[in-house]
Amino acid sequence: MALKTLLMFLSVSIMATSFSEAQNPLGIVHVNGTLYCTINGGSNGPATPVFTSASVQLECQPANLVVTSSVTTNAAGRYDVTALPGNATLNAILSSCNLVVNTPLSSCNANLPSTGPLISPLQFVKTVPAGFLRVTYLIATGFQII
Repeated sequence: MALKTLLMFLSVSIMATSFSEAQNPLGIVHVNGTLYCTINGGSNGPATPVFTSASVQLECQPANLVVTSSVTTNAAGRYDVTALPGNATLNAILSSCNLVVNTPLSSCNANLPSTGPLISPLQFVKTVPAGFLRVTYLIATGFQII
């Protein structure tokens, strides 16, 4: 009886996963990179310091386009943001979502501005299968203070 229940559960799980993939061809959206302590968040060479402990999040307009999570850069300035896009298309995400750093630049260098977030549009890299899901990789194309 337990085996029959387990097989039924697995069948339903596989069908639900297949249905959710049909509804969401992007799967999980993943944006990663390194944030530097500069006016544009980019590296100016090997001696450029990284921006540690910065709050980074994926923001979309309208806000319900993507379920987001906020992350904090690690000691190497790396961020890994993952989101579930629901039924959003890739074009909708690329045209309405940005990667936003809400931590002021002055927190990593007192000579940099203390107001205005760093904001970057996104660029598609690839979508790859990952078991029963898909992962769509995006990158920040260049931060600017707004």
